[in-house]
Amino acid sequence: MVRIFGSHILHKFLCDSKQEFSIKNILIENFYNELITSQEQELLKLLFSNKPSQKAVDNLLEFWDIETKGADKSLLLAYFMKEHPEIKFRRYEIPRLYGLLMKLRFKNLQTIALSLKIIKQLNKKGIIPIVLKGAAMKFFRPDLARIMGDVDILVPENDFLNSIETGKSLGFFYKKIFSHSVDFYDSKTGKNIIDIHRYIHMGTGFEREINEDLFRRAKIFQFNDASVLLPSNEDMLFITLVNLYKNLKDKTSKRGILYSLFDCKFLIENKKDFDWQIVLNNAAKTKTEMQVDFAVSFLDKISNGIFPSDIRLWPEFSKFQKAAQNNLYMILYNRFFIDDLRQKCKPLKIKNIFKSSEICRQYLLYKPKYFCLKLLKSHPLIIKFIIHNFGLKSAGIN
Repeated sequence: MVRIFGSHILHKFLCDSKQEFSIKNILIENFYNELITSQEQELLKLLFSNKPSQKAVDNLLEFWDIETKGADKSLLLAYFMKEHPEIKFRRYEIPRLYGLLMKLRFKNLQTIALSLKIIKQLNKKGIIPIVLKGAAMKFFRPDLARIMGDVDILVPENDFLNSIETGKSLGFFYKKIFSHSVDFYDSKTGKNIIDIHRYIHMGTGFEREINEDLFRRAKIFQFNDASVLLPSNEDMLFITLVNLYKNLKDKTSKRGILYSLFDCKFLIENKKDFDWQIVLNNAAKTKTEMQVDFAVSFLDKISNGIFPSDIRLWPEFSKFQKAAQNNLYMILYNRFFIDDLRQKCKPLKIKNIFKSSEICRQYLLYKPKYFCLKLLKSHPLIIKFIIHNFGLKSAGIN
């Protein structure tokens, strides 16, 4: 029966784990082990160490080869090198890490230059956008290069349609207007250049509740004759935590997860009077307490106490525990019971079942299970029953 429901994956994970169990702990442990390799865990321990030692760096470099690890991961090591000039790196790493920073700095220039064309035109219409995500962190830390696919900006909602017309008038094109944003592409290269948001999508339906606060707390910044707004450290941290939760849940960007860890540390430590109440108020207004709580718990596993120890005991976090528990059950259900089947079913089309007996066999084996498990998603009590009886209890956990 356990195998029929696909819970052998959850069963194995639970049996292999040694932690005190709660639904949240199970998920955090699973995300951590799946998304971050043991060698990456060593790198993150070094990055979050309060007093990194020369010996710790030397030990890391024994197995961390920049050439094989690639730019995404080695960039964090380059950040560490710049932040800690007292630490000595070998002749092999120094030119490669500095070269990586230089290469990315120039690589981003074209994307930034094209996005500035739209931003400058928006400025002429009296619109000063807030820069978000990786591009914002680039403004926060101009000395550190970022791997940037595009630039994200937030405009006042009543200027959203005007902003779309501005992009079109400059020769950029979009494929679709989403409820919260539009992605503009360069007509010559087809590359995504800038995403214009009217609110930051968080999946709760209450995202607009903080728009005015974001603009009120943002500070104006001049860059190459363009005016942009930078979010406050607190708002930037909140956005980073919500995006981290989305990346974890949807497994959309491993690179984004690694950078989130580094960005959170900087945003908190860079502001002496960092006001955690702003982060909590944003979470309460947008109904994202569970997302923020989960992201903080995940980061706590690595971050060596950069978050207040009592943050989840504050009043804002005491009101949502039941809803959060139900939501976490659903995430657990998706990950251990549905995700694997979804991947198996993707290539299986009904029009192809007569092409070979193997396709037909796989279709009949996986599709009915997948549709049945999807239907159950609208019944949270059944989801809870399945997880407890075919996952937790089978692993000896009550």
